[in-house]
Amino acid sequence: MAHEPELIERAEAVLERINAQGRLEEQQSEQPSSPFFVEFAGTPKSGKSSCIEIVRHFFRRIGFRVLAPTEGASRRTPYFLKNNLPAFNTWSACYALTHVLEGKHDAEDRYQIALLDRGLFDALAWFELLQTNSEISADELEAIQQFFSLERWRSSIGIVFLFKTDAETSLKRENAHTLIDEPGSAMNPEFLPKLNSAYDTVYEKFQDYYRLSVIETSESKDTTPESTAKEVVTKILDVLDEQLP
Repeated sequence: MAHEPELIERAEAVLERINAQGRLEEQQSEQPSSPFFVEFAGTPKSGKSSCIEIVRHFFRRIGFRVLAPTEGASRRTPYFLKNNLPAFNTWSACYALTHVLEGKHDAEDRYQIALLDRGLFDALAWFELLQTNSEISADELEAIQQFFSLERWRSSIGIVFLFKTDAETSLKRENAHTLIDEPGSAMNPEFLPKLNSAYDTVYEKFQDYYRLSVIETSESKDTTPESTAKEVVTKILDVLDEQLP
């Protein structure tokens, strides 16, 4: 990213506009603007975490105040919930919602960009899969998806990047630097296609609710973490350019 002077110049110009807006809000004693939330959703091993780290590094070096909470599903969810997928995914979704609320109402740190590694849109897909697998009822799915897609929450999300890769690529990346290739509960050739199908279904159901951008990272797409991050940063700046006065 250090070799992208035009992108750097553009980001610096956007930051100056954000700072000018913040100074105006202070002068007029207005409520500070909430951060621009970016959600990274999608297939395991599709490059979300690597992309988030590059994007976070870029914006912080430019001078943005960046909130990047630890991803909840694999790193923070209590271990004893992992054998109960409805409970596990409810906890993960609430964890994501917590960070949306904290970032939105934190008037002290005044973050300008928030990067969510799995968030509300991602939760919609996992509950879709649970209903497909008969682990929750259709009525429960409708109630859960209605709650996590409430305008009060989703209006905070500026853009959702839906990372997608095929099961074969996911498993290859999963086993690239391990000593065992034993499949896991999610990382197996039966589960991953079902999860991708759930993302497709939720994309169709909620595409009018969110600003969505699909990022294809299968090996056949010949992408790199750097090129993917550049695409993501460019689209973030596009939306900020559109929204800023």
